[in-house]
Amino acid sequence: MAEVYTPPTGSTKRQGVLRRVSALRSARASWIPHWRELSMYQQPRLGRFLVTDISKGEKRHQAIYDRTAMGALRTLAAGMQSGMTSPARPWFRLELADRDLMERGEVKAWLFRTGTLLRNIFARSNTYRALHTMYGELGLFGTACSIVVPNFDNVIHHYPLTAGEYALGQNDLDYVDTVSREFQMTVGQMVQRFGKEACSTTVQNLYSRGAFDSWVPLVHLIEPRRDRDLTKKDAKHMAWASCYLEAGGNEDKFLSESGFKRFPALAPRWEVTSGDTYGNSPGMEALGDVKQLQHQQLRKSQAIDYKVNPPLQVPPGYKDNAKARLPGGIMVVPSTGPDGGVRSA
Repeated sequence: MAEVYTPPTGSTKRQGVLRRVSALRSARASWIPHWRELSMYQQPRLGRFLVTDISKGEKRHQAIYDRTAMGALRTLAAGMQSGMTSPARPWFRLELADRDLMERGEVKAWLFRTGTLLRNIFARSNTYRALHTMYGELGLFGTACSIVVPNFDNVIHHYPLTAGEYALGQNDLDYVDTVSREFQMTVGQMVQRFGKEACSTTVQNLYSRGAFDSWVPLVHLIEPRRDRDLTKKDAKHMAWASCYLEAGGNEDKFLSESGFKRFPALAPRWEVTSGDTYGNSPGMEALGDVKQLQHQQLRKSQAIDYKVNPPLQVPPGYKDNAKARLPGGIMVVPSTGPDGGVRSA
């Protein structure tokens, strides 16, 4: 039986959320350097390790001289998509535990129609795109996460997350039951999702000035609700609490406080060591080989340069003719002597 949680005296709900997010962040901290290295050498566009690291288009592939590992990761993700959750074929079938009941014609028809409906929902929504993203995260970091929420137009909508922007917590059975996320939204996005009145005075002023694209840091926490009233059925008393708040705000309120009947996040892990919250991955196992390959390719390129374009020892008179050694360059030399005339240098 779950114990009823009583917050510390004088503590607000907002402070409780921030404490939990901080604790989850601290528990995740030892994984960050490893994930950074995995991202650097195998897929630099995966992983977000700073809240402000969003919509940044600068080149990130400086450590990659051979893209074999990148191609292998894409092949893994594509293989998992086509092998397990292909949108081109029925990849699941609904059944009942009662085998005798399944033999009834109307039950078979209902199961078939429901399965077809689910596949149509997956195809209309961003489910398959999110799953493909998650397979790449799994292969590289060993852990993936996507928050699935109801959507009026497409029934469901996925928010696939990348390593570094979320933290997980698990229950006594080692099942993931908590996810926190630190991210950014623009002022326009915040007003569109939460409403202007729910936002802080700062955000409201930015919106009034037309600064719709200014970024604001936010915190989102989904965790089991420990203070629920079972006699109430509204969202604030559902089994899982979902709270959004502005990270830098000083107002004691939430952007949104709601809930879910079931844990709304998918958080698969490739392979988990006993008690660990985050998983191990093929990318971790291959990291040493990948780094060696990049080093070899770098040294090979340097060797080619030394062979094709080696350092030269020249008389002092050639000091100002360095550019003449480039392809297509013209080197002016005295015309007297056996080396006069026009010829290849």
